[in-house]
Amino acid sequence: MQRTFFFHMLFLGCLFLVDPTVGVAASAPGWSPLQATGEPNALKAGDQKTAWATLAQDKGDEWLQLEYKTPVEVKAVRIYENFNPGAVSKVTASDKAGKEVVIWEGQETVRPAPTVFEVSANAKVVSKSLKIYLDTRRVKGWNEIDAVQLVGSNDSKQWASQASASSSYAERGGSQEITLAALPPSVVKTVPQAGSTDVDPGLKEIAVTFSKDMITERMWAVVQISSEHFPKVGKGIHYLDDKRTCVIPVDLEPDKTYVLWFNRGRFNSFRDTENNPAIPYLLVFKTRSE
Repeated sequence: MQRTFFFHMLFLGCLFLVDPTVGVAASAPGWSPLQATGEPNALKAGDQKTAWATLAQDKGDEWLQLEYKTPVEVKAVRIYENFNPGAVSKVTASDKAGKEVVIWEGQETVRPAPTVFEVSANAKVVSKSLKIYLDTRRVKGWNEIDAVQLVGSNDSKQWASQASASSSYAERGGSQEITLAALPPSVVKTVPQAGSTDVDPGLKEIAVTFSKDMITERMWAVVQISSEHFPKVGKGIHYLDDKRTCVIPVDLEPDKTYVLWFNRGRFNSFRDTENNPAIPYLLVFKTRSE
């Protein structure tokens, strides 16, 4: 049973209120970075859309960044490769301040796929963020990564919960079928309405309604750019039975402008049932004077 909790993170000058969630690799676009989250599921050698692949082959430097739930002192990193292994050139871990620390750099031995390339950390760093660098010219063809395991000095083992990359084959233009299921959801209604300047300060809930059915179990990302203009958020964020409307308990003040993002940047936990992140939406409104 996953525990529900919230945390604040200061990142690029913006403060976020986010429910941490796990990327669902099984329903993510084929070859996208999210396919490298979770346990390995591309268990046979060969090109498989359940692994991450770069947009183009043999073009040079690429990277895959992975996020984990718990910071640990890095002991080792295990990279599960299912297609044309041998292109890994460097592995880094970000410390608490966000500085990348090189824990391995060199020439990966080329082995038959599938294989696990294990890197022992040669620098001491506590981290929950890894970055795998590839030189895709080293091994011809697409170099696919299925999963990356973070091993702590206490022998704990974690699979990535989020991932991003320099590019992915999921980005290829014109090849994705245009369907309602494949395209992301968008906001169709908010209460209060964006741009309102006479909102009742006694309003106790902000509601946002999306164009598609959403993943409703602890999946939301309400992002603040300024603590001064962000409402006090209470407990009990939830979806209505329509599976499209998320309700956020709030405590508003009179004569105040409020600014909220629903999804922004890497914080994109508002997702439809196909795991497509909702298009970011900015809600700005002002309460009336008492």
